[in-house]
Amino acid sequence: MRRVARPALLAMAVLMAGCSIAPRVPQPPAALPQRYAQAPAHALGPAPDLAHWWRSFHDPQLDALVQRALAQNLGLRAAGERLAAARALLDTPQARHLPQESVYTNEEPTPGSTASYFQIGFDAVWQFGLFGRGKSEQRIVDSNAALAAGDRAAAQVALVAEVARAYLDWCAASQRVIDARALLRQAGQRLHLQQVRVEQHLDAPVTAAGARAAWESARAARVTAESDAVIARQQLAVLLSTPAAQLHLQLPGSMPRPPAVPPALPPADLLRTRPDIQGAEAMILHAAGQLGIARAELYPRLGLGWTATASARTAGGEIGRLRTIPSCGPVINMPIFDWGLREAQVRADGHRLKAAVLDYRQTVLTAVSEVEQAYATLRAAHASAQAAQAGLIAARQSARASAARNRLGLADGLAAGAAKDAALRAAIDAARARAAEGIAYVALYKALGGASPLATVGAAR
Repeated sequence: MRRVARPALLAMAVLMAGCSIAPRVPQPPAALPQRYAQAPAHALGPAPDLAHWWRSFHDPQLDALVQRALAQNLGLRAAGERLAAARALLDTPQARHLPQESVYTNEEPTPGSTASYFQIGFDAVWQFGLFGRGKSEQRIVDSNAALAAGDRAAAQVALVAEVARAYLDWCAASQRVIDARALLRQAGQRLHLQQVRVEQHLDAPVTAAGARAAWESARAARVTAESDAVIARQQLAVLLSTPAAQLHLQLPGSMPRPPAVPPALPPADLLRTRPDIQGAEAMILHAAGQLGIARAELYPRLGLGWTATASARTAGGEIGRLRTIPSCGPVINMPIFDWGLREAQVRADGHRLKAAVLDYRQTVLTAVSEVEQAYATLRAAHASAQAAQAGLIAARQSARASAARNRLGLADGLAAGAAKDAALRAAIDAARARAAEGIAYVALYKALGGASPLATVGAAR
């Protein structure tokens, strides 16, 4: 009994050693704050909807564009294919350490070419994934799948954010085109009136030159707005992976705006669902797998092999007697001396694992900072939009008052035209401010990892 138990104990010791070589995957501290510095003490608005945040604009056209982009964007579809490719390899480490079987045939002529030997063989090899090799290989394919999932999630986050941004740019530019054309017409009327006054010697010629400069400026503003609208439309077409001619857009009745009250920031722990943080975690797992394989290379590769080869001499169209030679035994590949190459690889992969941990911590800090900055930018943009809207209301009131004075003969047409110009410029400024507020809203949700499948799962939990 003792002679039987000793080999069993030795085999058990080898298997236990095989399980203990793979390094432990580090779990670095996330260093996430309890609350954001930019967040007020009280919740401003409802918790953000990370899964469908763009619906807060209440714009059906934007909703439709996002859905089309998610279904049609070629870059997102390519990322999905890379994810499917990575997931297709998830079971390969286990299969690699199962018995592998193969059959082969061969025919070799004799040196005199008067006869040949026909051979048929069967091989079976079972390589054991000892010393942490199998576990480390599984970690690598798992991390590759996680990285591919993170890349696809990042592509989806960026795609939704860019669609919303390009749409807001298009809306703002299209509205600026309308206001700029009205401003150009007004500037043309004022230029004509000023030229008439100069011809009648009521004003100096320099006043006509000033009116001409204002008209040229208004024309340049119109051209710039039209160009911005075309660029935003082209960007949307690219994001939807469709020709621009097939992209039909309608200018909404009013500029899409985010909620009047900025959202309350979610718990910082939800930032773990950001694709870049998920990717940093996957890189730690990948580095740990590489280190485990490097450590396993310090130990012999063990397995079992079985082969059977049958051969027969053929000559003159006749096949001789078939002879079979079977063999079975252990397969051992034991490293002896390699000038320290394997030890150097272990040290290098150990440093790479430490670097991956440091990269993860830096990624978390960067994510927190991006959310803080985005939230501060949104609050500032919200205040600017409110101020611009108040300025627009005041300018329109002034324009109506000047128009009334002109009708009553208490002021000339130039004063009324100047007031109307001021109202149009205030409208252009307000449109820019509203677009900036919307883009800041988009940037906040992009920083939070909104529209990511990972963020959706985290929010549901």
